[in-house]
Amino acid sequence: MESGAGLVAVVAQCAMAGFIGGLCFQHWTAWHDDRGNRGAFWLMLWSAALALLFGVNAVQPALPAGPVDEAALFVRAQLLAAAILLAMPAIRDFTRGRPIRGHLLVAGALFGVRAVLWFTTDLVYTHTAVEGVPQYGPLVAITFFVPAAVVFWYGVVSTMRMPSVRTRYGLQVAGALSIAGLLVSFLLPNGRIAELSTSVWALPLVAYLQAMRILRIRAADAKVLHQHRLRESLADVGRAAWSTSDRLELLELAQTTARRQIGDDSITGSMSALPGGRFSTSFTCPPELLADPSTRDFLDDLSEIVATATERMRLAANLSAAAFTDALTRLPNRHALELHLVHALARAAAAGTRLAVLYCDIDGFKQENDQHGHSWGDELLRRTAGHVRAGPSENHFAARFGGDEFVVVQEDIRSRDGLLALAHRIRTDLDLTGTDQIAPLISVGVAFWEPGDSTGPEELLRQADTAMFEGKRSRVGVVVFDDALRARMRADQNLRRELTDALAGGEFEMYYQAIVDAATLEVVGTEALVRWHHPDGLRMPGYWLGFAEETGLIVPIGRHLVRAARAGAHRLGLPVAVNVAARQLAEPGYVRALREDWGEGDWHLLTLEITESALLQDLAQVIDSLITLRALGVRISIDDFGTGYSSFARLAVLPVDVLKIDQAFVRDLDEPGGVAVVQAIVSLAKAHGLDVVAEGVERIDQFETLVDLGVHKLQGFLIGRPTSAASLPVELTAASFGRVVESRTRRESSA
Repeated sequence: MESGAGLVAVVAQCAMAGFIGGLCFQHWTAWHDDRGNRGAFWLMLWSAALALLFGVNAVQPALPAGPVDEAALFVRAQLLAAAILLAMPAIRDFTRGRPIRGHLLVAGALFGVRAVLWFTTDLVYTHTAVEGVPQYGPLVAITFFVPAAVVFWYGVVSTMRMPSVRTRYGLQVAGALSIAGLLVSFLLPNGRIAELSTSVWALPLVAYLQAMRILRIRAADAKVLHQHRLRESLADVGRAAWSTSDRLELLELAQTTARRQIGDDSITGSMSALPGGRFSTSFTCPPELLADPSTRDFLDDLSEIVATATERMRLAANLSAAAFTDALTRLPNRHALELHLVHALARAAAAGTRLAVLYCDIDGFKQENDQHGHSWGDELLRRTAGHVRAGPSENHFAARFGGDEFVVVQEDIRSRDGLLALAHRIRTDLDLTGTDQIAPLISVGVAFWEPGDSTGPEELLRQADTAMFEGKRSRVGVVVFDDALRARMRADQNLRRELTDALAGGEFEMYYQAIVDAATLEVVGTEALVRWHHPDGLRMPGYWLGFAEETGLIVPIGRHLVRAARAGAHRLGLPVAVNVAARQLAEPGYVRALREDWGEGDWHLLTLEITESALLQDLAQVIDSLITLRALGVRISIDDFGTGYSSFARLAVLPVDVLKIDQAFVRDLDEPGGVAVVQAIVSLAKAHGLDVVAEGVERIDQFETLVDLGVHKLQGFLIGRPTSAASLPVELTAASFGRVVESRTRRESSA
């Protein structure tokens, strides 16, 4: 240990142990951070074996001769074998070489034989030392170099598979130098020089592998950074895809991004449409660039982002079109109209120009639809859409408001007469060429907007709607909203509000008018008649009923009255007849609502009086509803029978129980024609097994004539005026009813 060579050997061994131990720690850190990093794992084990080997080499010369020294020599021999064996998986991971199982088993078995010979014979180690230098046997070299040659051969074959010539040659040279150093340590005579050579033999291979490892780590870091930049670029394009609606602009952005990230200005993007509303996007670039998997993946992901975003843009456009386009006529729908009208008014206000709204409704469309079928109704709507779409200028905007209603917005009006000419053309010039149908007329309401008006879009539409209804009601066809209509609209708005408040405040009360049996003068039923106790006084139905039917308020009012009629029927103990408007009967779910309002049971106490206008609705729906109600026990009466044109023809198919003679026919009983009409109604009722009730009986002679004609149930002021349920029994004992009794007594006496 005192010689210079021995000291150098110890220092070199310690330095190598420390250097390789530090590398082992780095590999452990890399493997700990990424347990899937097999290269770091095998380099860690190989470095650990080498560090231990050099550590034992450093301390072994200082050990005293004897068992401890021999044990250290054996450990050193096994660590050397382990370092040789562990070099195989480290090289395999570095070179991506062939499997190592066979080579590892052969080399490991040979090293195992060497270990056995070490202990059992003097062929490998003589178990002696000369001047402190171990003496080895004749087989020490051969038992080491044969398994080492197996490992070396594996390394040579594996390096031949490496694609990089420079890296392959570098690894082969480093391996050759390490093998040469190892050979020197075995071929030199036992001594300190041989011991020193064992300290540095692994340095070339270790240094090269570690250098390559560092380069790989840097390359991996650069790759990770590059992939991170690619991902960020993809994210940027993805975010941009949500903020643009132009697919070509998005494709241009993606192409620019690809050129910048890949570094080639020859990259070009293209897009093609596929069936089913899908799109295909691709990027072309030089083939050598596609050899990099990250480049291929980046371009594929970029293509997918652009294609998916384009499909989303198309879907959004389709949804937007569906949201703002009428599916049947392809005209803008109500939402589009409201949006357009807001912008149109803003433009008109800024430019100081006039604007008009034309509200159009097809006359008799429901009858056309019922008579000729829904397919013709749809075709009529499409023809009308094309008709109203044809405007005189680019400032003409047409939309379907709903049902058979269309709205035209005309901007920048220069001539009022020209606008009215357009309205009249819309009314009369609908072209149904190619069909055998007569073109219906179209009612048009016109509302003008002048610069300085404060009228908003909703109010302007209401004005045009009001004018259209006035045109339909008066049969004029084209009506301009003016001050008179404005006053009427305000009155209607007030009436609507008052009716709504009346319903909520309980201002409606049921009055009852008696119906008597003409033979016995017994009260057999009542008719429920509604009265409105307005704060300004009692208001009869003639004041508000038509408006309630027109606006639909009759539906909630009617439901309230049915509930009140049920209470009145129970209080009086008499059947009650309730009038049903056409609007009520046409409501979806009318039967269900009636069952909720009347409650369970006592259906025999309810008679529904259906006006003849209700029979002009969907007859099939009316019949279905009436059949359902009759099955419950409800009696059905046709009110004011004979005043409509359809009742006689439809009577045979209608599920009814009672015909009610209108009071107009009762007033005409003084005339021969009036008597004939009543006789016809009575005969018709008898033929169909129906009861007959005459209303509006005000005189004794009318009472007697109706009895003579076979009418057995009567109602009118002669018998009793409508009154509250509490007053009804008192009213029946009044003097007017007594005159009926006296008349009946005189008739019986004279007979």
